[in-house]
Amino acid sequence: MQVRQRRGRKRAIGVRLGHDQLLRPNERWSLDFVHDALVDGRRIRCMTIVNDYSRECLHIVVDTSLNGQRVCEELAMLMIFRGKPEKIITDNGTELTSNTVLHWGKSEQVTWHYMEPGRPYQNGPNESSHGRFRDECLNEPLFSGFSEAKGIIESWRWDYNPQRPHSSLGGRTPHEFSQMNNKQTRIPQYNWT
Repeated sequence: MQVRQRRGRKRAIGVRLGHDQLLRPNERWSLDFVHDALVDGRRIRCMTIVNDYSRECLHIVVDTSLNGQRVCEELAMLMIFRGKPEKIITDNGTELTSNTVLHWGKSEQVTWHYMEPGRPYQNGPNESSHGRFRDECLNEPLFSGFSEAKGIIESWRWDYNPQRPHSSLGGRTPHEFSQMNNKQTRIPQYNWT
């Protein structure tokens, strides 16, 4: 008897991203996940959203699980306060390659790009902020509960944007760079939690 080989799940395929230079705010957002655990062993997932132009960490969603529908809801809420990005770049995770996400991107007229598998450098600004996020926030405290984890992570984000200068921004912090460019392009700046 011959055993049939199982094939992998067929995933929705969006557009692959080439390298381009960013010229204005909200031109491209990066979205990715970071994992951690509470003291009792329960897993948490953190979805980070970074404006690639200003290196600003726009939002970090913390939950036990995040599906495609939740990703779309969080992005829609963020767009109310920050405006709509032209493009979003992500990896090929199941929640990000779902038909729900592709239909949402099409209906919102946001181009959704996927990195090539095994090439995290294509999402460089987000990978860089992930390193800092993990070193300065996730690896330091032990989270005893879910609400404590959310509070500490949000405090880190509020500290990261105005306090961390980047050489790619001419030694300015993401907040300073964003404010400078928002004045030039007349985009309103909103703070939300």
